[in-house]
Amino acid sequence: MHVIALENEPSTRRGGQEISLRDVCRGLTQRGHTVTLLYRSPGNLLDEYRSFCQQVMPLRQYRVEMKQPLTSSWQLIDDLRRVPAPPNSLVYSNQYHDSFSGMVLARLKGLPFVCHLRLPPPPALGWQWNLGMRSTRRLIAVSQQTKGEWIKRGFAANRIDVVYNGVSPERFTPATNRQEARSQLSLPADIPLISYVSRLDRDKGLETLIRAFDQAMQQGLTAHLAIAGKPHNQRPEYLDTLKSLVHSLSLANHITFLGHVSQPQQVYQASDLMVLPSEWPEPFARSLLEAMACGIPVLGSRMGGIPELLSGPFSRHLFEAGSVEELASKLQQFIHWREQEPDLGQRCRDHIAQNFNLTKTVDGVEAALLKAL
Repeated sequence: MHVIALENEPSTRRGGQEISLRDVCRGLTQRGHTVTLLYRSPGNLLDEYRSFCQQVMPLRQYRVEMKQPLTSSWQLIDDLRRVPAPPNSLVYSNQYHDSFSGMVLARLKGLPFVCHLRLPPPPALGWQWNLGMRSTRRLIAVSQQTKGEWIKRGFAANRIDVVYNGVSPERFTPATNRQEARSQLSLPADIPLISYVSRLDRDKGLETLIRAFDQAMQQGLTAHLAIAGKPHNQRPEYLDTLKSLVHSLSLANHITFLGHVSQPQQVYQASDLMVLPSEWPEPFARSLLEAMACGIPVLGSRMGGIPELLSGPFSRHLFEAGSVEELASKLQQFIHWREQEPDLGQRCRDHIAQNFNLTKTVDGVEAALLKAL
């Protein structure tokens, strides 16, 4: 099988879905398949892609630009017609945003088209996305919750395969020296550490986390909070909003903003607890997988696909989205797990290895793509 993968910007700085595509594509090549990567903007993952892809090609356009419809249409078709399509090829888009170019390429070359549903559908798809998504032969959703959202928008359930995100337990491992990990990040070495690792966005519930941390501190919690990530490029001012909240609560000495961290396992390995307080339907949170693979217990809001990850005995790690009081209580309940439940870290790691291993993810994506062929 030859996979022609479409990605907007192959970069670790955008979020988990770009990293997941890199992992899947590399896994497919290790199984004997070949991959061509098409991308719109260069990113820091390009060199990795070049190391295992048959070809890496830039595109000038991914859609028709309404301000320049003729020029953008010509550029899109001219670039796509140059893409090689050997026997047993298919087009695989990493997100619905790229579905229009995926559709055009599939029709130009007479290939099946598969799209990964890594996000819930927007309020309105728009004519280009609608055309692209309706032309797919199969869809891959990252959670049952995400699949259900797309079914509500009229997409057939029997065309959607659910394949959970996965990580490699060999890459995300427990810390050998927590104090050293903290020293590298300039974090306190002698008190429990709570962390957040994701994009800085209002929908992620960061203000709830900061207020819950403050409430728990007032109730006797002794800990430090590390926030890793950066705001969306279009909303850089949100970091100032968070810092203002921290100062208004007199927490400046207890909260550290780490910015973007290229190796998030450094943060997990330095932590005692990781929190994802999302207040939107998070499709399937990669940071929770990574932290648990490192043997770090997590707390997650009862939103989107998070309960599908924190299921069974881990459902007690869930809290109501936006609830400062419940999150504050959970922080105090779990912060001393090393003394109260010393085997919890290993149980977290076993949960990921058994249920959300990267090998299982590649298995699922490979099966869905072969089904489309």
